Formats: sequence, structure tokens, C-alpha cells
Amino acid sequence: MKKYPGLLFALLLAACGGGGGGGNSATTASAAPSSTSPKTCTGGPYTTDPTKVCTDASGNLVTGYVYVQPKTVIPDGTVITADTTWPASGSPYFIAGTVRVAPGVTLTIPDNTIVETYRSVPCTADCVGTIPTKGIINVAGTLNVGSQGPVQLLGVTAANTSLAQDAGNGTVSITHAVLQDAFVQINDAAPFSMTYSQATHMNVTPIVRNGVTTYEAGTNGYPRLSRSSTVKGNTFVDSAAFAFDPSVFVQNNLFINMVDPLVLIDAFPANGQAPTGVAQRNSFLFKKDSPNGNRLVIESHGTYNASTLRSLDFTNNFWGVTDNTTIQSRVRDSTNTANPRLPNVILYAPALQSPDPATPADPQSTTPNE
Repeated sequence: MKKYPGLLFALLLAACGGGGGGGNSATTASAAPSSTSPKTCTGGPYTTDPTKVCTDASGNLVTGYVYVQPKTVIPDGTVITADTTWPASGSPYFIAGTVRVAPGVTLTIPDNTIVETYRSVPCTADCVGTIPTKGIINVAGTLNVGSQGPVQLLGVTAANTSLAQDAGNGTVSITHAVLQDAFVQINDAAPFSMTYSQATHMNVTPIVRNGVTTYEAGTNGYPRLSRSSTVKGNTFVDSAAFAFDPSVFVQNNLFINMVDPLVLIDAFPANGQAPTGVAQRNSFLFKKDSPNGNRLVIESHGTYNASTLRSLDFTNNFWGVTDNTTIQSRVRDSTNTANPRLPNVILYAPALQSPDPATPADPQSTTPNE
């Protein structure tokens, strides 16, 4: 069962192996290779070839693995204290560590811009992820990503959780973006919006065992959405889900091979008021070839109290199948007799018999759902 600590930022990096984010880096990532480095380190400070990743005799990273060769390096510890735009002309941007967006300040990442950090070196044997220390944009002000064209966030963490007294609780807005191996770590202290974006391997750690890769969610720091946040028109593939309260709008999203289920936070309006959010017209697909173990779509969390059971309208979603027994098995709420019992009721019927036309099309439509 998921936990959702408020401001914890113990993230699990979507990494497997060394040489990428979270590795030792006493040598500044943007610096030229040291003259004391081994002669085999000939790839420069960055490489797109994982076989050329190299450290010096002291174990400091000399040549780091990246998605694309960077044009602009944002140094570790950068604090943005005035409204700033990273124009596409300076792209790709490489975040060498942590960037802080100060309170009252806006960082804008416009269309056609690429922002990256270290990429994970592929495993040569069984492996698990590591803790991320690079590529973090921590927002106390406002982060606006995208408008109409594609922005790419590659391995980057966008967060409004607190890393220091002057950071955290900012507003994050992401639209028309492509996120790969990225983290979006949100608490419920400020509004959040993610719309019309594509996320692959978001908020997950790949686990390689016997040559088979599965994806598992971290136990801390995943998004906890509140304050009428909006998640609409996105595609999530092999990604972790999020927690949301009944004020959040979760509409027309496509979820393929969810790594873990959505979590309904027990934070209903007082005095019998109806929830303001909408959680409908989404598609939840589990592919028959997916090695991920999860087959749950949503579960409710909180303290069970039979006298205060409430219901979430989760109707008119498409489940990839039309069998009600299968659909019911993918919901875990107070009707589940397992111990401990969960609060509230998730009303899933009627379910859509086919995807809503406004929901993104299934890019894996040739693979059967189960």
C-alpha cells in the first residue's frame, strides 16, 4: 500500500547502474577532463555512448552519460532570483545538480526546448535504482513548461517539495511536453497542472532481474495532488501513478501499464458538499506482455469509519476490458473485505465500452489488453 509523506523528498531515481545521476562527482560535471584522468577517458565531459562513460583514478566522473550533447550547462546550486526564460536557442540545457526557483519568481521553459540531466548507464547485470541528486528543479515560485509545441524533460525532476527553508511549495505547470525517465514530485501546498503531455517511465525505478526489466514506484515523494489541480489529456506509459483528493480534475488521460494504482486521499469536502473534481473519461490499459506486477487502477486511503463513508464518482472511464468482474478487481475501496479495511466507495459503474474520443489514442493498440 502506498504512503504519502507530506514534504519528504526521498526520491528513487529512475536509474540502473552507475555513471549517471546520483554518481560521485567531485569534479564539476561541466569541466574538461583532468590531466590526471586515465588516457582512456577520451569522450569529453559528456557522451551519448554508454561505453565511453569514464571516471578518473579517484573515482570522480570525467565523462558522463547524457541523452543529447548539451549546449548550455546550468551549474549545481543555481538560484533563479528574477523571472527567467530558457529559450530554445540555448537548448539542450544540462542541469548539473539542483536549480532553485525563488519565491515570487517564474522560470519559463518554452516550446521546442530540451532540458536534461545525466542518463542512466544500462545494466550489464541485475540492478536496482539509486537516489537522485542531479537534474532537480525545485520550485518555490513558478515553473511553466511548454505552451503549444514539444518541450523535452529528460531525466529531470520538477518538484515543489522542500529542499531548504527558501524552497518548496511553488506552482508547477506542464503542457505539451515529453517526459522521459523524469520525476514530477508534487505536494498539495500549491496548484499543479499537467496537460497534453507524454510521460514514459515517470516517477519509477527500473529493476533488472535475470535480464527482465520491471518498473517499481518509490515509496516516498510521489505526487500528492490537491487544490483543484488538473491532470488532463496526458499519456502515461510504464509510469507511477499519484495520489489525489476529490478536488482534482483527472480527465481524458491514457494510462498504459500503470506501475501502481491511483490513490484517493480521504479529504472530502465538509458539511456534505459534493466534490468539485472530475475523474472521468480516462483509459486504463494493462498489456498482456507487460512484466509489471500491478493490475490495480485505484484504491482509497485513510481511516475506515463506517459512519462517514463517502463516494467518489469514478464512472465513465474505459478499463481496456468490458468484463465487470475484472473491472471490479482493479478497484480497492471499503467494499473490499481484506484487512485492514479501506475508507469510502469508488463508484466505477457505468464504465465506458470504448475509449473517449478526446482521450489520446493507444500507441500500443496492436498488443491485446488484459
